[in-house]
Amino acid sequence: MQRRWYTAGAIIAGFAMLATACTGGAGSTAGGGGTTKGEIIIASDQPTSGGDASDGLPAQNGIQFAVESAGSIKGFKLTFKGWDDTVNGTHDPQKGAQNIQEMISDAKILGMIGPNNSNVARAMIPIANRASFTMISAANTNECLTQTFAYCEADTGTTPAKLRPNGVNNYFRVAAADTFQGPAAADFVVDTLKLTKVAVWSDNETFGKGVADKFTAEITKKGGTVVLRQDFDTKTTNDWKPFLTDAKNKGAQAVYAGATSGTKICIPRAQMKGILDAPYLVPDGGVNSQCIKDAADNAANLYGTVAAADANQNPDAKATIDAFTKRFPKKEDVGSYTFPAMDCANILIDAIGRAIDANGGNMPSREQVRAAVAATKSFKGTTGTYTFDANGDPTSPTMAIFQTKGSPLDWVFVKQFGVGG
Repeated sequence: MQRRWYTAGAIIAGFAMLATACTGGAGSTAGGGGTTKGEIIIASDQPTSGGDASDGLPAQNGIQFAVESAGSIKGFKLTFKGWDDTVNGTHDPQKGAQNIQEMISDAKILGMIGPNNSNVARAMIPIANRASFTMISAANTNECLTQTFAYCEADTGTTPAKLRPNGVNNYFRVAAADTFQGPAAADFVVDTLKLTKVAVWSDNETFGKGVADKFTAEITKKGGTVVLRQDFDTKTTNDWKPFLTDAKNKGAQAVYAGATSGTKICIPRAQMKGILDAPYLVPDGGVNSQCIKDAADNAANLYGTVAAADANQNPDAKATIDAFTKRFPKKEDVGSYTFPAMDCANILIDAIGRAIDANGGNMPSREQVRAAVAATKSFKGTTGTYTFDANGDPTSPTMAIFQTKGSPLDWVFVKQFGVGG
């Protein structure tokens, strides 16, 4: 398997087989009693083609596996249905908005897992909110999706309140926000790599610019210097050599990129060869096989942060990991957010079970499902024990750090640590 992540903290209890493990909160996801009551569909929105497919497809695999393993819930058959939010090779907010409208139009779909990218989430949340339609993301990290800061409207064009026109939260995530991810990378540069001069670039998208800005603020706070900071339109930019040459001339000891594989995050790494021999750091949008491919023969010793813990560090997750790899045996079937996405799906399934109970054993409303997800407490998954706060954020998020090494090159776990909480 490649890139194993996801264990939130030391308190991670058993997750044996998915059909019986998802017992967080007051209900159970176990089916029982046959499947005679009808069908409930769990939806997914991920970038399953294009540059971000190395993140999106493995995450979708985790969601599909959770639904297949549960099979049914309180007498209702469970079915998985996936959507792709990619247009012209990259994740697209308008496509995400179209996808969520299609999901809402099907009364059997009681909630969805995703999306992968924060700018897509920003487009989807208001549409879903008006329909009390639950979204749970494994990978969205932009803090302005859930938290109110003075800069949110200026930076992203919106605020959490504006994203929720009905005034009730319908969006949840298990990932740590960029208030933690950017600073975690900056701390690693200064405290572990012992470097203080960094060049920073971003794709100027919601996620990329946000995480780059947080990295910049933290490294400056720690006494370091950002010698060069630039935002790019990656739809038209293919040559980072002038930026890299400028970074070298200004004394950069490392480069930090705020982007995703869909916005060419590791192409500059390939172009560093012969110009700047220095560490290259990426957020979770680059911790994938596409980054290694794009970095070409300069892919060794990349460093990346992932906004969730590593399931392989959780001994109680072994049975689930083994069962997943039997169902999805290819190396590329596993990615940064496979197991966090699986946990999201199981949180939703568990909440649906509790909503069915609350509705007298009948098909629950979407609002009942949303309320049940919001009430999730101490849900034990492969990547952590999850409780949501009033904003929909996890109360005890975890960050993990990975490095490319080995032959063939792969992302290898370095360490993980709790943040916030």
